[in-house]
Amino acid sequence: MGLLLNYLKGHKWIVALALILAGVNIGFSLMDPYFTGKILDLYINKRAAFSSKSAYIWGALGFIGLAIGAAMVSRIAKNFQDYFTSVIVQKVGAKMYADGLQHSLKLPYQVFEDQRSGETLGILQKVRLDSEKFITAFISVLFVSLIGMIFVIVYSVSISYKVTLVYFAAIPIISFVSWFLSRKIKTIQRSIVGETTALAGSTTESLRNIELVKSLGLADQEIERLNKTTYKILGLELKKVKYVRSMSFVQGTTVNLVRSSMIVVLLLLIFDNTISPGQYFSFLFYSFFLFGPLQELGNVILAWREAEVSLGN
Repeated sequence: MGLLLNYLKGHKWIVALALILAGVNIGFSLMDPYFTGKILDLYINKRAAFSSKSAYIWGALGFIGLAIGAAMVSRIAKNFQDYFTSVIVQKVGAKMYADGLQHSLKLPYQVFEDQRSGETLGILQKVRLDSEKFITAFISVLFVSLIGMIFVIVYSVSISYKVTLVYFAAIPIISFVSWFLSRKIKTIQRSIVGETTALAGSTTESLRNIELVKSLGLADQEIERLNKTTYKILGLELKKVKYVRSMSFVQGTTVNLVRSSMIVVLLLLIFDNTISPGQYFSFLFYSFFLFGPLQELGNVILAWREAEVSLGN
């Protein structure tokens, strides 16, 4: 992945801006549960303390207005984040493709003669697509989840260290499960890339020499040979899909288990009067914000492994 980082360094300011916007996006998104908890504690649970309905309504509307403002800032940041992410993806992808093409054309004939044009083109396109997919997934899912986790951990420290411990325990558990299950994907993906690029090269050469193939009466044999490779790739792809689905199931189950453990801890804290009902609902909403994207971690890891194999070629 060092090669990908070298390409990203050329656009470091745009990358930094996209990451900052992603942080602003998730930060203001997480303000909504906080304001909801405040409304519950200060107004709903204490409604009998208000002398008039207008004071009750106007006070609650103040927090609702803050929630609307936070949501607007989050939405604006998200749009700009997606825009700059697309700029990074397109620029890095185009630069990779151009450099790969330039490198291929500058190879000595003795080195290049054994490589087929279709195979070379397939490798270049695969590197570009996989790198673009990984960059997008990293910013939109992994980085956003990381910033959100930091935000909630800082907030939980001010409430109770017990909630903080649950979040700290969640990070290594989910990370280890994801890393352990993703190792096999790399092996499968390497086989898929090798077979796919070889098929692209064979197909290109067959089409280029189609008249010669036909004149020698080898068309049916060539079709059969290419079809065998195609179905071999299909088998590998189905194997990968099966493994990825299994990995996603295990990850999702782990995430739900951690989230359920957190809810039990929160209920115990309510019983001990350590946290208020509003704070309970705030943390409950935070669990949806944070653990929901973490269930997509399998797709991020898949994109990472695919990009790693493609860049290795």
